[in-house]
Amino acid sequence: MRAIVENLYALQQLLLQEKPLSPEQTVRVQSLRATVPAQIQGHFDRLIAQRRNGVAIVRNGVCCECHIRLPFGTAANLAQPTDIYLCENCGRYLMLAKEEIPAVLAAKQRLASPVPVAKKVARRKAVAAV
Repeated sequence: MRAIVENLYALQQLLLQEKPLSPEQTVRVQSLRATVPAQIQGHFDRLIAQRRNGVAIVRNGVCCECHIRLPFGTAANLAQPTDIYLCENCGRYLMLAKEEIPAVLAAKQRLASPVPVAKKVARRKAVAAV
């Protein structure tokens, strides 16, 4: 799924440039569109039609388009290539910055590893001497 969002990001950079597309770029746009499912492409196209970015980069757990901090779980899940996430505030597709993927995976690994728990020691009650 990460590949789909990366393709959308490349498509966004081609579509939102100021100069017209060359024939090579038009072929590239068509090949990128062929890799994206229709429902995802529809939402992306609505954002692009409004001249807005369809994909937002996430840095330090913050959506770089609306500048809202994401829940830690969402930011951590962006490093896994299993699902596509939307920003809850601006509605853009989220893509974790490439330089942050190793750090997020390491933090998620630390949280997932079990923490040793100290065992409770049963104490005997003192018996009073009679």
